[in-house]
Amino acid sequence: MSWINQAINQHTALWLLLSSLIGGVVGAAVTFLFQDLLRPWLTGRRDARRVLSRYTMPLLRSAERLETRINILVRNADRGWYASDEYYRVSTLYSFGEYLGWIRNIEREFAFVRLESGRRSREFTKRFNGLFRAMSSFSYFRWHPDPDAVSASEVPRLMCAGIGEVMTSKEGTDDVLDFSEFVDRWGSGPEFTRWFRELDAVLRRAEQADALCGDRLILAAANLRALITLLDPKQRMVDRRPLANLDRLHHDALRQRLLTEFPVLAPPPQPAAAAAAQP
Repeated sequence: MSWINQAINQHTALWLLLSSLIGGVVGAAVTFLFQDLLRPWLTGRRDARRVLSRYTMPLLRSAERLETRINILVRNADRGWYASDEYYRVSTLYSFGEYLGWIRNIEREFAFVRLESGRRSREFTKRFNGLFRAMSSFSYFRWHPDPDAVSASEVPRLMCAGIGEVMTSKEGTDDVLDFSEFVDRWGSGPEFTRWFRELDAVLRRAEQADALCGDRLILAAANLRALITLLDPKQRMVDRRPLANLDRLHHDALRQRLLTEFPVLAPPPQPAAAAAAQP
């Protein structure tokens, strides 16, 4: 041991330099770990929870109302209510606008919050975009032989954003227009109503038995139901229901896609089908 002590005594300055260097590297590594990695991660999770907590209730309620209105429209398409009843038409457009308004409020938060932080937040992001996959993209229709027809059945994504913007134009707040305010602006002229033009056309075509437009509405309702189930997993606010109107889809490939995508929301088998399946 004497030679070690002698070496240390002879090279005290060198050992001090090495220890300072090692201490500096370790300190920098610890600082980087906590300040540059862990703190942003923890902040992201906290902010994501804040955003989800703030918007869960209005988003849940507006999604439930919109899903219900879509299902009514699909089931009663042959009655022609949308084309013939102005109140029914305006209130249906309001249901879409209210939901898209809350979506737009959350999108504004996306600029500052990483909602993909955490498994539940990633699932929320997926469900959050479900309506747009159904109404504004080729996502469900890549197999279709006529891409021009698929494109013509879309409500463009930016027009959906525009609807959300005009529905949240209360200065200084993040509220969405009430129905009475919506009706007043609806009657004020084309500057407001033009944002709903493409959506209105798709809804009219769906009521007139256009296969692609009708299927898009059913897909949209299915994605809304999945979002509702995610936001209210214990069914405290909304009763759990299975996917609706799958038997009204014009393309069986879409039915299979929904059953694969949302297996927990599959409708129960019909008695006749169940009996036929028994040996």
